[in-house]
Formats: sequence, C-alpha cells, structure tokens
Amino acid sequence: MPDLTPIAYECALRCSAADAFDAYTARIGEWWDARYTASPRTLQTVTIEPRLGGRVYATHTDIGEHEWGEVVVWEPGRRLVHTFALAQDPQYPTQVALEFRAADEGGCTVLFSHGGWSARNATAREKFGDWRIMLDRFAALADAES
Repeated sequence: MPDLTPIAYECALRCSAADAFDAYTARIGEWWDARYTASPRTLQTVTIEPRLGGRVYATHTDIGEHEWGEVVVWEPGRRLVHTFALAQDPQYPTQVALEFRAADEGGCTVLFSHGGWSARNATAREKFGDWRIMLDRFAALADAES
C-alpha cells in the first residue's frame, strides 16, 4: 500500500507571519532551487499569482511557462493553498498548504503540508523528499531582513 500521508514540516521564523507569507509567495522566484524545475539551466523565475485562482508556474527561456498549479486559498498573512503538478501527472495534482501563525514570543510559525495523495498519484510521492531543503531556503530568505 503506498504512503498517502501528507509530507509535513514546521518552521519557526523570526519574521512576522505577514512577512513570511510575502517571502513565500511574492519572492518564491528568489528562494526556489532551480534543480527542482523542468529545466534547471533555463529557469528565469517561479511565480505565484497573488489571488484566488492565480496560477503557480515557472518561466524558462527554452520552454516558456511551465504550469505547476492554481491557488485555491489566498489569505494573505494567514493561509495559502495551491494545487501542485510539478513532476506529477497534471490530471491528478496534489496540494501544497501553508499556515502562517504569529508566535507569542514574536516571529511566526509556518506549518507546511504537501498532501492530496491518492492511488492515482502516490507513485510520485517519493520525488518530494527534499521539501526540507526548499523550506530552509525559504526560511533563510524570510528571516534575512528580520
């Protein structure tokens, strides 16, 4: 039986929840590692369009825009959820969800989950063992100006 549990991580950051949300969404092109795209040598940027129904995609010099998903929850400073089809069959996308929570002692906590696994897409799950690397890059950028 394939593993269908969400891939989950928690990050404690020095920055505010609003700043963390902005770093994750508006600055994803700065922290996303090109090795985790369709064409690492030609990656120009990664974009999350800032709205419900917005696209999530990478732009490459050779293949143009490579669709990754669609924003299904857009709550600035609080929650982001988008479908995710990178390195998967786009007919059966998974879902990336983040919660940004203010911490009592300052800063924030980011709860990350990559779920939506089913019998139709679970074979792709093993490709996503490096989320920690990506989230560390995000956290470093988010906290760099704190």
